[in-house]
Amino acid sequence: MSISKMRLSKRAIILFVISVLIPIVLILRLYAGYSANIVKTEVSNNMQLAVSQLKNNIDYRFEQITDSALAILSTAYPYISSGSTDLQEQMNEFGELKLLVAAFEGKHMISKVRLFVPDDKIYANQRDNFYSLLDLHEFQDPDNTFERGVVWLETHGSRIYEEKGLTNVISCRTTISSRTNYDEIASVLQLDIEESRLSKIFTVGINSHEEIYLVNSEGVILSHPNTNLVGKRGLTDQELNTVLEMSPSQETGSLITGEYLLAFSKLDAVEWFLVMRLPVSIIYGTNTFFFNFSQAILILALLLVIAVALILVYSFVIEKTVRRINKAINEINANGIQKTGDLTAKDIRQKDPLAVLESNANKLVVTIKSLLEQSYQAELKARDYHLKALQAQINPHFLYNTLDAIKWMVLEGVTEDSVWMLNAFSKYFRLSLSKGRDVVKLSEEMELVRAYLGIMQKRFKGRFEARFDIDPDVEDCLIPKLLIQPLVENALQHGIMHSESGRGCVELIAKQKNGRLEITVKDNGIGMTQEQVKSIISNIGNSRTEGYGLSNVDERLKLFGGDDCGLTISSELNKGTAVKLSLPLK
Repeated sequence: MSISKMRLSKRAIILFVISVLIPIVLILRLYAGYSANIVKTEVSNNMQLAVSQLKNNIDYRFEQITDSALAILSTAYPYISSGSTDLQEQMNEFGELKLLVAAFEGKHMISKVRLFVPDDKIYANQRDNFYSLLDLHEFQDPDNTFERGVVWLETHGSRIYEEKGLTNVISCRTTISSRTNYDEIASVLQLDIEESRLSKIFTVGINSHEEIYLVNSEGVILSHPNTNLVGKRGLTDQELNTVLEMSPSQETGSLITGEYLLAFSKLDAVEWFLVMRLPVSIIYGTNTFFFNFSQAILILALLLVIAVALILVYSFVIEKTVRRINKAINEINANGIQKTGDLTAKDIRQKDPLAVLESNANKLVVTIKSLLEQSYQAELKARDYHLKALQAQINPHFLYNTLDAIKWMVLEGVTEDSVWMLNAFSKYFRLSLSKGRDVVKLSEEMELVRAYLGIMQKRFKGRFEARFDIDPDVEDCLIPKLLIQPLVENALQHGIMHSESGRGCVELIAKQKNGRLEITVKDNGIGMTQEQVKSIISNIGNSRTEGYGLSNVDERLKLFGGDDCGLTISSELNKGTAVKLSLPLK
């Protein structure tokens, strides 16, 4: 039977299956894989950021330890190389060196300072901080070549506390050559750092499913929050090859396998690598329905089958009703309205499908009107939710960097500054909540901006100043909350912080002009070329304006005041940038 001779219901089902059902199933399968890749990539990028920040932290600490080693050696060198055999002079040397060692133990994670000196020194066998060079196995075998300069020793057992056994330590070792013979080693300094102190840093800010650890160039774990894993292989051959193939210009790298997401970074001080690992199963959730695309596709397929069955049944009902309506219309056309009036009226009173169809059509109109009203209300709610979602966005870098700054202030004992920062940070978030309001007064928004600038000025002392020129007549004007702070943040991050011309300045101006409220954020940072300004303006409203936050502000302006609201940008290279907002007075 040809398609043209099929009933309307059958043709509708075949068309539905070909044009809707099959494409939907294919699209869902493709979308499942695409969504999974997007999620993996986003999580991988966040892991790389975390590893990069931790790498900078560890490098900074290693640099402090290296600097301490060089400072100790430079001070100790005159005593060690004196060559004096006088007992009293050597006792004086021992006293001075003891004070020097005590000044550095416990500082910059240094748990133990060991100084290996020539065996003829009377304090060479003190064996608390001072040892003979012969205690080093490199000196016991004349064929061994002792590595000069600053050398980092991998995790090994060493006795630090008398009441305890061996403790896992990572050591920084430096050498001093003899004053008379460069090839002869006069002294060796070794600074021991407890591995557990290093691994504690890895656990800060990560969840229970993530793990961060330190490995050498052979993939052996040097430091791990789980001490049982230290000394064991921490990377597969595939993972190790990927880590070692990272180019020198790369700061971080990543690898996505079937089981794990891996992010890694090479330390600057030594050929060691930080590795962050996260099971792929944790991303999707092992005990929930979230991201279980296979089950979702199966359920959707079953729903579509049920829908097809219902369409099949209903299509037969519609077809039968249409035939009855056509029969009545044909009868009227054949016999005329005069001859069929009583019959038509009779049919209408009993079960005339035209009467039922007319009644259903009236109901349909009422239903459509109701649905349109509901759709309109839903659209208003969606706009409101969208505005709230845009206002809820908080820069994670600002949150992390501020908390990190407070943490180091507390650790370094800068109590007054840390308390000030905590109070300012608490005030910033209290103001950003605005008691649940989406629209606030300009004066309240300016108070939030002042809190934010105060935090940034405390973090970057002396880098910039803030100026305010606010017309008192517009302080009670209403604006969306968190509207100005992103622009101030842009002025600092993309303008002033990149400028090397001197002390920066951020200026905020608010005034009434031509019946509208105008707000301007100016900076004297590095500015932009006209081509850059045109590119940013042309991309406002797209996701491509990444890094400036202008799309967020522009969209919220339009949601608040209509399409005639917006922002303008003016900038001059090496002189600064000005962003102006225009919105109605409310």
